[in-house]
Amino acid sequence: MNIVIVGQGAMGLLWYHHIQQLVTNNDNEIQLHLLPSKSLASSQSQQQYAQYTFTDRNNRQYQSKINYAKPQNIQAADIVMLCLKSYKVATALNEIAAHLNTKRNNNALIVLAHNGMGTLTELPQSIINKHNIYALLTTHGCLRTAPLTITHTGAGTTDIGLLSGISDLTEQQALSQLLNIALPTVTYHQKIKQKQWLKLAVNCVINPLTAINNIDNGQVNNVEYAATTVFLLKEIVAVANAEAVNLEQVDLEKKVQEVSEATAKNCSSMRCDVLAGRKTEIDYINGYIHRLGIKHGIATPENTKLWQAVKKLEVNS
Repeated sequence: MNIVIVGQGAMGLLWYHHIQQLVTNNDNEIQLHLLPSKSLASSQSQQQYAQYTFTDRNNRQYQSKINYAKPQNIQAADIVMLCLKSYKVATALNEIAAHLNTKRNNNALIVLAHNGMGTLTELPQSIINKHNIYALLTTHGCLRTAPLTITHTGAGTTDIGLLSGISDLTEQQALSQLLNIALPTVTYHQKIKQKQWLKLAVNCVINPLTAINNIDNGQVNNVEYAATTVFLLKEIVAVANAEAVNLEQVDLEKKVQEVSEATAKNCSSMRCDVLAGRKTEIDYINGYIHRLGIKHGIATPENTKLWQAVKKLEVNS
């Protein structure tokens, strides 16, 4: 099995490290490569390997090589995992589309691992027509502390399911088994859209509130954010229902509280992006709710307000 991971941030290296352990443990059936960003690709153009540093949850540190992908590795890939920011997905897939394997009976399958929703509609129809596309949602905490240096900050679970394409039970079982052995626990869902919306709802509360107010995740449960949380989730429930997805207000409020408590000391990815002066994924989180609200004629003032507030932070950073 040939696997290419696209993205060398926290999640890309988290999955790279754990899948590489399967290779290290003499699983010769797996060939693993990582496709670097353009900036690193230019600096590493003469090298095939580089070192990364991984610190696990017990503070044990590992250093190992990155086996960088070349065009022939992309052509041979059975699985392409895109562990990227949502706004980079379409561009990345367009750049490698010509190299993706479409010459065998089982075309390369694509796994999208990012926050937010809406990337599928940005992909060219040629990719959607030729490849099964899966969504991967994880609650593992991972922090990039320096280039090619990450720390696994919290154990979590992973959900995966088919977003687009033809259902293939053998393919689904093989993908789920591989990821579950590498970094458990991974659960396959026939209705991944429901899971996507649940994660989106939590992100719509925690990410912008932590970014705008510069607070840790656990502080989202403070009383001063209670009313905002309720209004945000009411809008999301209404928009989701218009998209034929059934969400319950009480369940969402409980989930936000649970996630905030479980990740109380964490700095959300959006807050990290704002503090580092980077672009955020807000367009695919609260911005996604804003756009669907317009589509269905549903007012989303609270989500729209937070979307605009984070966009302003991006401009001023």
